[in-house]
Amino acid sequence: MVTRQRGLAAMAGLVAFPALLLSVIGCTGSPGQPSAGSPGAAAPSAASSAPAASVCTRAAVKAAISGFFDAWNHHDAAALGRLFTANGILDMAAKHQDTLHRHAWASASGRAMIAAFAGRQWRRGEKLSHRGLTAGLNGGAAGGGYASNVRASFADGTVQPMAEAKFAYGCASHAFTHVVIISAKAAAPA
Repeated sequence: MVTRQRGLAAMAGLVAFPALLLSVIGCTGSPGQPSAGSPGAAAPSAASSAPAASVCTRAAVKAAISGFFDAWNHHDAAALGRLFTANGILDMAAKHQDTLHRHAWASASGRAMIAAFAGRQWRRGEKLSHRGLTAGLNGGAAGGGYASNVRASFADGTVQPMAEAKFAYGCASHAFTHVVIISAKAAAPA
């Protein structure tokens, strides 16, 4: 896991994710895409000539996002790992990180690092809640979505509102290529 602090320019990429998501969904790695490992980056989508078995639906993307919250809240590392590609990325604010004001978040790449990060959060008693899911597609080869009103709650009674929860989904792999969950502030008493 890598903890990152970035300047305002990098945060603009996180805040502008809706445009990026549409770009990622609509492109297969064109110039101008963020570099791998940056919070706005996602793996290239499958080619538009993907076989029919690789095509997915909004319902499939929405089910994967819901599955992320289920796996997280049930502390199921195996299920969480299956939701990501082998080199998938999770950029997420930890309990004491304030992404919007201090530009800090944790970054985990690959299933093993994602599981290790989740394990540390679970030991703090972290649970995630949301009040809605939105999913979208581009020609059925790539998808993505958002969870709204996300918040993390911890065993010590503190809560952390999340500013954004974004999911980039590869229809060919039926898995997330990149998930970004950034905080509005550090956790505080409810």
